[in-house]
Amino acid sequence: MDSITQAALGASVAHLCWHKNLGRKAFVSGAVLGTLPDLDIIAYPFLNGVQRLYWHRGESHSIFFILLASFFICRFFRKKAEQYNLSSTRFFTGLLLIFSTHIAIDFFTVYGTQILSPVNRYGFALGNIYIIDPIYTIPLLGGIFGALKFNEKTGFKTNCAGILISSIYIVFSIASHSYADQIFKKQLRAQNIKVVKSLTSATPMNTVLWRHIAQTDKGTLIGYFSILGNRAEDKIIFDFVPRNEKLIKSVENQPNVKAVKWFSKGFWTAEIKNGVLTLSDLRFGELRPGEKAPYTQWEYIFTWELGNEPNSLKNSRSKTINYKKALTFLWTRLKGNEQKKTMSFKHPD
Repeated sequence: MDSITQAALGASVAHLCWHKNLGRKAFVSGAVLGTLPDLDIIAYPFLNGVQRLYWHRGESHSIFFILLASFFICRFFRKKAEQYNLSSTRFFTGLLLIFSTHIAIDFFTVYGTQILSPVNRYGFALGNIYIIDPIYTIPLLGGIFGALKFNEKTGFKTNCAGILISSIYIVFSIASHSYADQIFKKQLRAQNIKVVKSLTSATPMNTVLWRHIAQTDKGTLIGYFSILGNRAEDKIIFDFVPRNEKLIKSVENQPNVKAVKWFSKGFWTAEIKNGVLTLSDLRFGELRPGEKAPYTQWEYIFTWELGNEPNSLKNSRSKTINYKKALTFLWTRLKGNEQKKTMSFKHPD
């Protein structure tokens, strides 16, 4: 997730584990440690576009990192910890929890994390929470603020309350995600659509409007369902986005193309934009300039220009995106407005 959330989570967990020894200093230590795995981007200047895609949330977000980083940090700062009467066992346990919760919350996003890297680079992801979700972050920040404002006993309870509320939200998101996923799959079966694989994920900053992408032999279907605005029996209109495999036929064995296919887990589309070949990851959502805008006018959160070099991957996004209309589309779907009123791009027979 975003850096603010990871810092807040790390700070909250550190205070939970070390408040008796470090007091408010635990927040600072936890915030730094909570963002440590994401500092893998420091290596970016030394990596090409393809290498960056594999590297981020790779080794620094693996089980091996959790164990090794916890061990070496514990050893390196052992004498410093002893000055605060912080035992090695308690220090090591706190480190394990800080790094584990960082990786766990990343696993909950659709981006995921390479938990077994470098042995296996599969990106494990659940998709029950978006990469930015203030509803999860605010309770953590509230707990930290309360702990800084009140005395030690009350502050500890306030911080615990923040962790508890954010954890309850995660549990709700998992239940909501599971319910929506079942609805999507049931509707696809009812419409006699043969699906190769599919994925349900949260939409920006909420866990009530869900987005489903289903890969077929001809392309990808995208549909929305709101647990607040829709009923289970309401028909879901799935918009069709072709993969356009013929566009990358001549370059499909290049490292940049293989990297995007791996990263997107097969949920991609190829397009020619302003004379440049691009590949987009469909998992993170699309920005629609209008309710009835055809898919050819959509922009995606992650789009890359392939360029002329096999290892070239340049992030690409239009500077003329109307974010207000894109958010209006999501708000309309969240309220559950009848999807039959919108334009539908049906799956080709």
